[in-house]
Amino acid sequence: MRVPINWLKEYVKIPRDLEELTDGLTMAGHMLDKKEVVDGNVVIDLELRGNRADCYSLVGIAREVSALFETPLEYPGLYQKLVCANNLKNINFKFDPKYVRRAMVVVVRDVKVAASPKWLEERLNEYGIASVNNIVDLTNYVMVETGQPLHAFDLNKLGKNLVVRLAKRGEKMTTFLDETIKLTTQDLVWASSGNVISMAGAIGSKEYSLSESTQNILVEAANYDRANIRRSVYRHGLFTDAGIRHEKELDPNLVKDGISRFLELVNENGWGKIENKAYDFYPKPKQPLTIKLDIEYLKRLSGMEIGIKSVEDVLEKLEFKTSRINSNTLKVLCPTYRTDVELEEDLIEEVLRILGYKQIPIKTLSLEVPKDVTPEYIIQEEKVKKDLTSLGFDEVISIPFVKERYLKLNKDLDSVAALPIRVENRPSADVEEMRMNMFTNLLGYVQKVIDERGEQARLFEVGRAYSNRKKYVEKRKVGVIYWLGKGGSYKKFKGFVEAFFEKQRLDGVAYKVDTKNGLDIDKAYSIYLEKEVIGYGWQLGNIYYVEIDLDAVLGKYSPPEARLWPKFPPQIEDITFRLPEKTYLGDVLSQMEKPKVISKVKFLDSYKDYYSFRIWYQDPKKTLTNKEVEEVRNKIIDVVEKKFGGVVK
Repeated sequence: MRVPINWLKEYVKIPRDLEELTDGLTMAGHMLDKKEVVDGNVVIDLELRGNRADCYSLVGIAREVSALFETPLEYPGLYQKLVCANNLKNINFKFDPKYVRRAMVVVVRDVKVAASPKWLEERLNEYGIASVNNIVDLTNYVMVETGQPLHAFDLNKLGKNLVVRLAKRGEKMTTFLDETIKLTTQDLVWASSGNVISMAGAIGSKEYSLSESTQNILVEAANYDRANIRRSVYRHGLFTDAGIRHEKELDPNLVKDGISRFLELVNENGWGKIENKAYDFYPKPKQPLTIKLDIEYLKRLSGMEIGIKSVEDVLEKLEFKTSRINSNTLKVLCPTYRTDVELEEDLIEEVLRILGYKQIPIKTLSLEVPKDVTPEYIIQEEKVKKDLTSLGFDEVISIPFVKERYLKLNKDLDSVAALPIRVENRPSADVEEMRMNMFTNLLGYVQKVIDERGEQARLFEVGRAYSNRKKYVEKRKVGVIYWLGKGGSYKKFKGFVEAFFEKQRLDGVAYKVDTKNGLDIDKAYSIYLEKEVIGYGWQLGNIYYVEIDLDAVLGKYSPPEARLWPKFPPQIEDITFRLPEKTYLGDVLSQMEKPKVISKVKFLDSYKDYYSFRIWYQDPKKTLTNKEVEEVRNKIIDVVEKKFGGVVK
């Protein structure tokens, strides 16, 4: 919520030191995000909690400042001649109480649509809303000021029947931004004579918007089923200021305040003739909630000694009405705009945040401090992140959705028949499916590095993959991706992967060529541990990738071994074999390491079909003789010749 300081000063006196103001708001739960200067005026941006719908307005912030710094609050003036009625002349209304909690409609005739005066344009510019004309700007001004969104239609373009209903299949609407929206049967709309004139709570139709030729207007303010509005806003990506407010739990009683404030400013500026009769649809009027507050419970919960008089003072600063039931109990009448207060604990939170959480005393626990028991899978994930970071890979954290361009790669690697999980209320227009593997998102990051002419990308992500295998399945995965602009190779990547397995103490990991991974990628393979598939890997162009199932390797780590420095020195020698083509060096090394007195074997170099190895002969109990070494050497040569067709040089 952007708060222009000059605008805020119109309702409440603020501290001279701006830092004192922002610190006070932050400690009360409205954290400062940033400060900026617009046309020489300071604007602060507050990060509000979603349940504080009353604070998405300057009046709401002013109430908080008034309570925190004990300064008087001046509310904006409201139009007093408005009379609520069940009908309007020449207009019929039909609203569904399932979706509309309250709606008010008023007519203003002989309006003067023109450019906004300087004061109005400057105020909206400070907040961040572009000026359109005086009437449209006034609806936005009142929304920012009171928190109640409004919308104005050209009355002469409307028919005699006005209805709020769900859109029909195939209906479309062109917004004032010239964007055409294809509506769904779940979208709530305002309609007149069968035509959609606006999407409720979000945006209006261009056809019925105001222009310089507009003579009469119909202004509406409403309170809707916020879940329906939120779905529509996210479904169509309509993140307007009105939509952001309507998805909160707004007070239905705020509807009349919004309309009355709008009419007051129209009247003050002489912008039209107000018809004092307003249609008011309000099937279930909201009444203030009454909550009992036990002072002793407050003391126990907070650990503070607070008198009943202090509690009364704090709540009355916040415009709660209190009366005493007895010396330890208050009856509290909550203002209807405080839609976040429903329980006794909510009232206690209000008292504590205004008094200051730092007032809560520090106390030593009377019992033994419980042991910190961390689940094994959490420890595993932390170690995976630490080990990959130590190998030079950077962690990526992404949302678990797949962008449209990568949908063809969104497959379940373990089950070809698995289906993706589609999100009904997707967070943005270009994502719908949840990821079935970690590759889709990591590939996007690598592609960004390539597009920006980076030199290399070494990334990993630890997260969950989701799929539908006749039931919903979640699997914990780690995806590791590698790209090097020049000099990248599978050998380098495999070195990183094997170093990772070594750090994870996973012995006996094997690889097998396998194209049945559902992605139709030729250079693919499966990764095995104890004859069980624990992951997959492949090469796509010059991008290398491995994905490991963390649940499959959980608890399969080899225990660390503590080895003393050997007392007897090794004998080291090099040996070269001529090996046939397509001989796996890993298999050769495994055979050479089998004799007990072989402590280490290392591949050194190759030239054409000749391969050189270095062998360490070492017995921990004695120094080996030349004869003993010769016997072991002959066994190694014999095995390599018989199993692999190798010839010693």
